[in-house]
Amino acid sequence: MSKKNVRLILVLPDMHSPWINWAAVNMAHKWAKKHKPDLVVQLGDLADQKAWSRWPTDPDDPSPHSEFEAFIQDMHKLNKMFPKMHILTGNHDLRLRSRAAESKVPGRMLKTIQDVLPFKGWVWHLDPRDKLIVPTARGKILFVHGDEDGGTPIQKAVQLGVNICQGHTHRCSVVTRQTLDKFVWGMECGHLMDVESKAADYAARKSVGMACGFGVIKFGVPYWIPADGGDV
Repeated sequence: MSKKNVRLILVLPDMHSPWINWAAVNMAHKWAKKHKPDLVVQLGDLADQKAWSRWPTDPDDPSPHSEFEAFIQDMHKLNKMFPKMHILTGNHDLRLRSRAAESKVPGRMLKTIQDVLPFKGWVWHLDPRDKLIVPTARGKILFVHGDEDGGTPIQKAVQLGVNICQGHTHRCSVVTRQTLDKFVWGMECGHLMDVESKAADYAARKSVGMACGFGVIKFGVPYWIPADGGDV
């Protein structure tokens, strides 16, 4: 990343392709065309990889081949909307590799997602040591998927001394704290998943629903925008 402060950032949370909420993604795309962000970040769980989950297989699910082909089609559509984007690795993105490792398949025998989707403008953060840290007018922001460490985003922000922007939880929140010498914030960016799909069945019985929307960071200040069809 550049050492210069980044002015405007669009943050796209968990999409879980091929179960994407395209109406919500279209709203984020509309915002991007209007405001022209300097940076677009996707927080991981770009794919759901339901076929390779450790949970019991649902006989009504699409086949692994069908799910993968639908994912590829989704990515070509998404790339046309956001031709330049940084993409983190989520826990769902690792399902296939986890199942392969359980079957003693060497990692070198598997293609990376970057091999499968060689879009020139997409920057993949596949190595866990590859941290996406972005400078802004109000301090550095560390972008994470959210499953890497315990605690809330603001707890991580206070501990690490940088602002934290994450996905994973499918919740929305922006919380600030004052430390000894500065303010820090932690942000949860919700999701861009179709909550009516079978992939979201696990959350159907939860009392608090999932927050569909996306994040915007302007001059280092975080905002969360609900994908409710309103004006952007």
